[in-house]
Amino acid sequence: MARFFVPPDAWKADALILSAEESRHAVQVLRLGPGAVVEVFDGTGRVAEAVMAGAGRRAVELRINRAWQVARVQPEIHLIAALVRGERFDWLLQKATELGAASIRPVAAARSVVKIAEKDEAKRRAKWTQVSVEAAKQCGHVVLPEIFPLAAPEDAFRATPPGLRGIPALFADGRPLRDFFVPAPPALTFAIGPEGDWTAEEMSDALAAGFTPLHLGVHVLRSETAALHVLSAATHHYHGGAGGLGERR
Repeated sequence: MARFFVPPDAWKADALILSAEESRHAVQVLRLGPGAVVEVFDGTGRVAEAVMAGAGRRAVELRINRAWQVARVQPEIHLIAALVRGERFDWLLQKATELGAASIRPVAAARSVVKIAEKDEAKRRAKWTQVSVEAAKQCGHVVLPEIFPLAAPEDAFRATPPGLRGIPALFADGRPLRDFFVPAPPALTFAIGPEGDWTAEEMSDALAAGFTPLHLGVHVLRSETAALHVLSAATHHYHGGAGGLGERR
């Protein structure tokens, strides 16, 4: 069944209008027409089965047959991610969405090669959100990660929800990832640094915020690979591979 995204503020009780982009995809790419049954989600766990009532190229109208709510599986897994080069950060966001990350906090670390001007932040964040939406549509998720505004590392560390906090770093005495997990934590947060790793000051801020240094093995991983590694391990350990999809009804 084809799946489409309608943001929460555009959701109505019995009828929905797809955005121009989603409408073009439905009509021109998928060749759907009136009477087609589709699934719609709003990224917060609300899902509906709907029928296409009108099929204009710029505005498709849907009539809701039934709707239900999906809760994110627990514990939630959060990610702090230092900026890396363009498409690699988009790839990180895509995979983090697929693996069910509850939130992603981009940070401008001292050693981040990529710098985003303040005037470009809103545009870049909108692009990241679209990357996340497309990933969710493809892999069946109905709950999107919250993508926070770009922040300084120390602010992101302090904003971390209660629970387990791990920071992979090039520390010989870091705890092995397999020894990090404990039964039923309220949440988990991983902080992934840039190429060149966190600075000593950033590590000090992380330790002060309750983060545990983690050792990911004998190989030095790129930032996006490290993010995928820890999210995959945590998802498998706590969710049995269920990711952030939740339970359908």
